[in-house]
Amino acid sequence: KYNNMLFFILFFIFMALSTIYYSTTLSTGEFSNLFLSISTFLFAIFTGFFISRQGQRYSSIRNQIATFDGMMSTFYRNFVYFGKAIQTKAKNIIENHYKIILKNQAWDYHFNHKSDTIIKLNELLLEAGRKKDDGSGLSVSFLREAARMVRDLQIIRKKMILLHQEDVPKFQWVLLIFLAIILLISVSMIPSQAQFMGSILKGAFGTCVVLILVLLRRFDDLNFFESTIGENSAQDILDIIKGKK
Repeated sequence: KYNNMLFFILFFIFMALSTIYYSTTLSTGEFSNLFLSISTFLFAIFTGFFISRQGQRYSSIRNQIATFDGMMSTFYRNFVYFGKAIQTKAKNIIENHYKIILKNQAWDYHFNHKSDTIIKLNELLLEAGRKKDDGSGLSVSFLREAARMVRDLQIIRKKMILLHQEDVPKFQWVLLIFLAIILLISVSMIPSQAQFMGSILKGAFGTCVVLILVLLRRFDDLNFFESTIGENSAQDILDIIKGKK
């Protein structure tokens, strides 16, 4: 729904700008091309840097989610060494963790709100540790590995919180918007009155400037392809717990 609405808004902007450019032009000044070149260069440099930085941040978060969810899956599968009762408790803890994500449709819910998932898993490990080893050494080996995984889960969570906070500062947004306005004004100064193709090209250029800001905003808010960054992974873990995978 969001993407469809965005498409219609951008299409409306394109048609509005094209119509305005066809009907009138701001100026035929000699310096319009110079202003256009300078503003385009600065806008491209800054937006390119910020989009690249936010793209790296997005990839880092996606990788951290994959690692976190992989460890959760391993926890559930390996708790079988301590019997059905312990594994059922692990199932309830992990299932509740991911159901909250899907219920709120927010992959970052546990990074924005207080979460006791890791604490409960640690307490379950202590409970499992009081049980006697079955003689194979598997349960003792898993306890050692699980203790390390709990530590790694906590580290991943802290990294995720920091990555979540690395958004584009307000001052930099002001700079980008200011450059975008200068760029749009510079484009508007290029003569195109009663020129169909020139108006279309100017309208498309202006729409692209707006679209670049929208894309950067979506990267900044971490909701670019939001269903693939965390919610699908959460559903995958639930399917594993239910035995579908």
